[in-house]
Amino acid sequence: MNCEEVQRISDSDTSDICRVKEMTSLMNFKQRLSRYLLGLGIGCVVVFMMFPNHDWLGWTPGKTVMKQIREINFVIDPVAQCQMDCIGINKDQIQLARKDGHIDFDKSAVQSVPLIYHLEYGNLAMKVQLEDKLATLKEVSAPASECNCN
Repeated sequence: MNCEEVQRISDSDTSDICRVKEMTSLMNFKQRLSRYLLGLGIGCVVVFMMFPNHDWLGWTPGKTVMKQIREINFVIDPVAQCQMDCIGINKDQIQLARKDGHIDFDKSAVQSVPLIYHLEYGNLAMKVQLEDKLATLKEVSAPASECNCN
């Protein structure tokens, strides 16, 4: 006999029993959900402890582009070399920017071909043209410098 049949009979004791059954089934769901979330949390903590040096956000677009800029051949355009000489930047600083800089997608031209990314490192701003197997430094600028390189 289910609760609908019991309510048709309309015995107050049996309708109270049906309400208790509905409450216990709801409590069972809450218990199952809380146990699931507890197990999920413990599992996440165990995974984070097993792999402490893993880059969990390595799949994001900024990190993917930076990885590509670091790993493919890198060439400095003559105009960018002139700007580097004017500002007083050497290739080691460019290598640090390739390693530790970040991409500003708002200033980048990601819809154009070839792709041009705006790389920032400290007070330096650089434009890097990215192709399949080649990254070319096209422009370098610093806030307090004016260079006449064309």
